[in-house]
Amino acid sequence: LLSLFGFILSIGIVVDDAIVVGENVFAEQENKGDPLEASIRGTQRVGIPVIFAVLTTVAAFSPLLFIGGTIGKFLGDIPTIVIIVLLLSLVEVLLILPYHLSERPDREEGKSNPAIRTLNRVRQRVAAQLQTFVRGPLTTALRFATRHYGVTIAAGVSLLFVSFGFVGNGYIGFSFFPSVQGKLVTAQLEMPVGTTPEATERMTARLQETGYAAIEDLEEKAGQTLVENVYVTVGQQPRANSSPNEAGFTATKANVAEVSFEMVDPEERDITSAQFEDRWREETGRVPGARSLSFTANVVSVGKPVSVEASAPTAEKLDRTVAAVQDSLDRFGGVFDIRSDQEQGKRELELELKPGARTLGLSLNDLAGQVRAAFFGLESYRLQRGQNEVRVYARLPDDQRNAIEDLNEYRIRTGSGAQVPLEEVANVSFGYSPSQINRQDGRQVVTVTADVDPSVTTGNAITSTLKASVLPNIQREISGATFSFGGQQRQQRKAQSALIIGFLLALFAIYALLAIPFRSYLQPLVIMSTIPFGWIGALLGHLLLDIQLGLLSIYGIVGLSGVIVNDALVMLDFANEERAEGRDWTDALVRAGQMRFRPILLTSLTTFLGLFPIIIEQSVQAQFLIPMAVSLGVGILFGTGVLMFMVPSLAMLQNDAVAWVQTTLLGYDEPQKHLGPYETETPS
Repeated sequence: LLSLFGFILSIGIVVDDAIVVGENVFAEQENKGDPLEASIRGTQRVGIPVIFAVLTTVAAFSPLLFIGGTIGKFLGDIPTIVIIVLLLSLVEVLLILPYHLSERPDREEGKSNPAIRTLNRVRQRVAAQLQTFVRGPLTTALRFATRHYGVTIAAGVSLLFVSFGFVGNGYIGFSFFPSVQGKLVTAQLEMPVGTTPEATERMTARLQETGYAAIEDLEEKAGQTLVENVYVTVGQQPRANSSPNEAGFTATKANVAEVSFEMVDPEERDITSAQFEDRWREETGRVPGARSLSFTANVVSVGKPVSVEASAPTAEKLDRTVAAVQDSLDRFGGVFDIRSDQEQGKRELELELKPGARTLGLSLNDLAGQVRAAFFGLESYRLQRGQNEVRVYARLPDDQRNAIEDLNEYRIRTGSGAQVPLEEVANVSFGYSPSQINRQDGRQVVTVTADVDPSVTTGNAITSTLKASVLPNIQREISGATFSFGGQQRQQRKAQSALIIGFLLALFAIYALLAIPFRSYLQPLVIMSTIPFGWIGALLGHLLLDIQLGLLSIYGIVGLSGVIVNDALVMLDFANEERAEGRDWTDALVRAGQMRFRPILLTSLTTFLGLFPIIIEQSVQAQFLIPMAVSLGVGILFGTGVLMFMVPSLAMLQNDAVAWVQTTLLGYDEPQKHLGPYETETPS
């Protein structure tokens, strides 16, 4: 499945390169030349920009190979597949495709076929209308963009800020990893340690009843069957959203249980798994006596959206800190399934030394040692029986150690040899021993986790509020309390740091690669400046389809950036070639826009139509692909118009800025001519 992601990301870039070569070969063949020679000339004309377009895209995807953590392992196949496909596509585009295009079919052959004649008439009509548009409205718009480039650039920057404003103001949410709903909706129940299997089973039966009630209500509204199977497990919790017959199981515990409703395929129902999950949670309410109860319908999880790791100097302060965090999370709307990994453990008797006991020469260690020896036993000697060694313990008789009164009446020997009752030197109370203690850097840590409703809030929003106001208030009330964030936030930090460093290195590599064919340090900046403008369409697509931005959206935006760079590179390269033939720079840019419009339009339409079925797909597998497909498909559809006018405008700005620096700051009488990649210095 993840390899499929990579192949889909490669579609737009590979098709774009093929269209560039094919359209150029077609233009050469239109000159009535030999098809083979025209194929060679057309390929040679765009060969260098196509090669560097692929190399710059490979450089853009390379940082994604070095993302660490769970996310990097999970998504590492995507950039690997993309890079391999792009490099192999050069062989197809530059060597195999030109040969196929050189075999031009005989146009007279199909004139007797009515279907072919009809298709030819449609093709000719579309081509004529497209040519009319290019020579009319498009040419007028291109001349405006080159003559009034300041207005065009200002409009583009405004659109870019508006798009970022949608994200900053919450109109486009951000979820680090997409919430993908599966067929299984699972409720995981944990009762206090010591709960009998019968008591856990009774609570599990209640979960079944509320689940059936929620399903019946939804089925009545939808008018269709929603559930195929129900799985109930008492004593174990199979992995959430894995088939109970295939999942790995943990050790048996009498206090845990799991109930899973397997729904019909998403394509066969109108009710989503999330809707059933919410209805089931609402129907169940709070379970009396339950330590924790969580519901989930997600297929894959890289951690909880909210995960706070709390630490404090003492056990009493740690308990207060955990309770304060849980109470704070409970006040947020859209936050549910709040739980901590602080297990209550088994019941035990706790001894606390009274202040007067120290005057008798007793310490807590002395007290614990004597009580342990009396009730558990003290090894007195070891008896050898054949090859086995038997340890012999001495302890009180059974009738003197089977009640609390026996403990209170047990006499403790003081430092002077005197004996006093235990109740006179220590307080005895009931407590619970933790079943496990998690430590980080020597400090005990308890993790509080919570899930969120994406339609109400996001994990990032809750975490930001906790970090800004809630947790500092708790630290002022409880001295020594410290906090850190785990779960999705930790994975997000790891991925973001790797992406930022990798992105900066990729930008430098792209700049260096672009500088080679252009023989310029400034024109690569023109091409790279178009990358952010391509994001406008991607963000607009997320807004229109109400999809949250996430890591997979970023993967799609990287692919979109590759297509934008490819189109801008070939367009500017064509303008340089026109200028080398003697055209004015303004006319060269307009001519480049006219000639590149058809392949850019074909690239946009073919990529969007290829991804459109995935965008509207409802299956579980497609939920991973949709954010990426929206970024690439919708982004390139809207990015085409931006690209067509931003490249000439930025190129004119660069040309006039260089001329101003040369004449005003450097003192030249007139701007110095720069030799482009297709120009050579004429000897005087």
